[in-house]
Amino acid sequence: MKQIKTYYNPLNGEYTKILETSADTNGEYSLLEVSLMPGGGNPVHYHTRFTEEFFAVNGRLGLRYEKDIVYLEPGESRLVPIGIEHRFFNDGNEPIVFRIILRDGQPGFENFIKVLFGLVNDGKTTKGMVPLHPFHAAILLKWGDTHIKNTFFYLLTPFASLAYNIAVKLGAEKKLLEKYCK
Repeated sequence: MKQIKTYYNPLNGEYTKILETSADTNGEYSLLEVSLMPGGGNPVHYHTRFTEEFFAVNGRLGLRYEKDIVYLEPGESRLVPIGIEHRFFNDGNEPIVFRIILRDGQPGFENFIKVLFGLVNDGKTTKGMVPLHPFHAAILLKWGDTHIKNTFFYLLTPFASLAYNIAVKLGAEKKLLEKYCK
């Protein structure tokens, strides 16, 4: 029986489990389950390589979808296509639980969660969850395909591939994988 680990992010009150990995599904999808505390959420972002489908399980899940705010009740879902700006949040008074399917499977995003939450817990990010080390930011941008609308990421993005390649050559990617993805 596979052991499922929970990853915790104290900055946004998020607990995430990777229920099925890309490897488990032969690359079809990755399945995550998120428990989000009241007031928790993530920044507005978009992806260029995969779609996300959100499924409310317990409580009311808030989603910003482009400029609209929508709420999903348990049993409801919402597909977020590639390139659509979105974010999830809990503006209620109770914890909520929801699932996310990433299509196609995203082993990089799975590592993104493990490493980002590890860096947050180690105090190596800003309060906005941006890694303090530029190489770490470039690695996470590559893995997670998560494009955030802030000045740092706007300035980093044109140089991200170069920074990622340098980070790999200097062993930064390997160190992050060894520390946070075992």
